[in-house]
Amino acid sequence: MIAKLTGVLDRIYDDAVLIDVSGVAYRVLVSKRTLNNLPELNGQLVLWTETVMRNEQPHLCGFMEEQEVDWFRILTQVQGVGAKVALAILSCLSASEIGDAIIGQKSQILARADGVGPKLASRIVLELKGKKDLPIMMRDLASEANANVPQSKEISDAVSALVNLGYNRNEAEIAVDKASSKIIPPITLET
Repeated sequence: MIAKLTGVLDRIYDDAVLIDVSGVAYRVLVSKRTLNNLPELNGQLVLWTETVMRNEQPHLCGFMEEQEVDWFRILTQVQGVGAKVALAILSCLSASEIGDAIIGQKSQILARADGVGPKLASRIVLELKGKKDLPIMMRDLASEANANVPQSKEISDAVSALVNLGYNRNEAEIAVDKASSKIIPPITLET
């Protein structure tokens, strides 16, 4: 797998670049954010890359920052998010903005990207909220956010009950959080 390319920017396309690495030219799909930060033609270019299969053919996707490639990998693990949608998200949001949207459960921010509707944005937030292999910076932010939210015994019992009924832990936490925000204290397991 090719993880990083360093070479000369040979051509710029609408959604890709051609990078010449010691006489071998690689066509690399890139986000609009990457396109906007390219050097001049024939300038030195460094791209972090991820190889993806598209129509049974390998393609390289390239990014200016290593965090972007980490997010690309994570986003493409979500059902319904392929390389094209992940690139669209990374075109309109920075890595930190994606992290903030997931931690804050603000799916409407993700829905700003082309090809991402409200349902898909909600699925991304839901599936990634508690995921263990998020980029290190994102894990640190999530730990801080979770540490700042005290969880009562009633809330943890409600989440546990929903998980035992077969719900996904993330879904259960979101449902209990929404319900508890609408309840006037004191909160009991029954309410």
